[in-house]
Amino acid sequence: MSDLIAAIKGFVSDPLVVAVFLLILGAVSARVLFKSNTMGRALTRLVFFSLLTLVLLRAGVVPYEPLRPASSALRGVVSAGLKIAWWAWGAWLLVGFLRTSLNFERRPREAKLLQDIIAGVIYLAAAFAIIAYVFDLPIQGLLATSGAIAIIIGLALQSSLGDVFSGLVLSFSRPYRPDDWVRIDSGTEGRVIEMNWRATHILTAQHDLAIMPNSVIAKTKIVNLSSPSSVHGVTVSVQVAATTLPATGVGITEHAILNSRLILTYPKASVVVKAINADIITYEVTFFVADLGSATAAQNDLLDLIFRHFSAAHVEFARSDGTVSPGGSDAEPASDSQRVLAQSTIFADLTPEERAALANKLQRKLYEPGEALLEPGVVLSSLFLIGSGVLSVTHPEAKKWVEILRLGPGDHFGEIALLTGEGAWGRITALTPTVVYELPKKDLAPILEARPQVAHELSRALAQRQAAGRMVSSAERGTSEPTANASRWFTERLQKLFNLRSE
Repeated sequence: MSDLIAAIKGFVSDPLVVAVFLLILGAVSARVLFKSNTMGRALTRLVFFSLLTLVLLRAGVVPYEPLRPASSALRGVVSAGLKIAWWAWGAWLLVGFLRTSLNFERRPREAKLLQDIIAGVIYLAAAFAIIAYVFDLPIQGLLATSGAIAIIIGLALQSSLGDVFSGLVLSFSRPYRPDDWVRIDSGTEGRVIEMNWRATHILTAQHDLAIMPNSVIAKTKIVNLSSPSSVHGVTVSVQVAATTLPATGVGITEHAILNSRLILTYPKASVVVKAINADIITYEVTFFVADLGSATAAQNDLLDLIFRHFSAAHVEFARSDGTVSPGGSDAEPASDSQRVLAQSTIFADLTPEERAALANKLQRKLYEPGEALLEPGVVLSSLFLIGSGVLSVTHPEAKKWVEILRLGPGDHFGEIALLTGEGAWGRITALTPTVVYELPKKDLAPILEARPQVAHELSRALAQRQAAGRMVSSAERGTSEPTANASRWFTERLQKLFNLRSE
């Protein structure tokens, strides 16, 4: 019995047994006690690594020296295993401190990438140390062989490695990020949806996926349309006949820009006279939108407004062959009032004779900038057609005036009173010198009776503004009519007000 107790005491007091015990206890403690605490886990590794080093040195096992002959084969195997564990633990400890201390604020992806690279180097160094000090093998030949193999692999994977290293450069330089809209010099343009070490995935405007190798992107010109902000500039050209002063054309174009609510006030849009000759004046218009997604809508809106404003000012557009076209149409109305009716979509179905007769009923009015055309609560008894200029429609919300929309040539107002008989819900103010044509209700009634389609167009226009959230209609209060049937409901209401027959 005493021999067994002595054997147990000898076994327990053996430094190699203590080292194995410390190794197991340290690994379990680091994983269990500090599972969510990175710094605590790293400090636990350091403490047990220090204790393991002291125990191994006491047992005569020096990890950084070649393995000495042991008294038995079992002790030799255990000593070799502990030396391997010591080097692996040391690498594990360094990597733990690396991941704790090496962090880039706001750039976690780059920090993780750099951590992985350094961790790989540390583990590789530990592997070579194990080969040299545990297995007592010369590493010079291994390094030379590894170098030759690396050269062969590098030549075979030259293209792929170029993509990988270019990906590293792009990851650290960050010329673009996921969700940025970029334009590559090769012609590819779209939104970045993924970046990896080999390639960048770009979703084009046609919803096609373009996979661009990083080595190609690193060698070409990149335009980040989302940086430094989401504000994006758009440039369009307009050519008109050289029958109008260039300064006049600039002013008309500026009115068209002011008419669009999709264009930002700042940065300020610019209009440049790009070229001029005996027949044509070319204007270059640059404007800015809040984000790239609204650029197409803003461009279409501006070109439509430029057409309307230039047509209202009797400015002729140039054809592609260098000749000119009167306002974009070969059949120009005979008078300003007829031109206003021709520009309005609600009177598009009228014959020239009907349009000429109705033009004689229009009453021309001029308003200066800042002058109010309509105040809240006023009940209009006429339909008003805008001949030229820009109007701002505002609505009171939370003790301040909020702009709802802007009106320009071809637009109209006053239909809400014709449809409901109630007062105006907002204020209309002139932003530029504005010409408005008034069509009294008594003169409009015969047209509505003879042409019910005009009533439908009035109702449709009002329903579109309502559906787009551009107006607050008092006609909807107290009704249960669904928005989808707003146009039909307004038409029926208009027919009742004017005692019209149905189609």
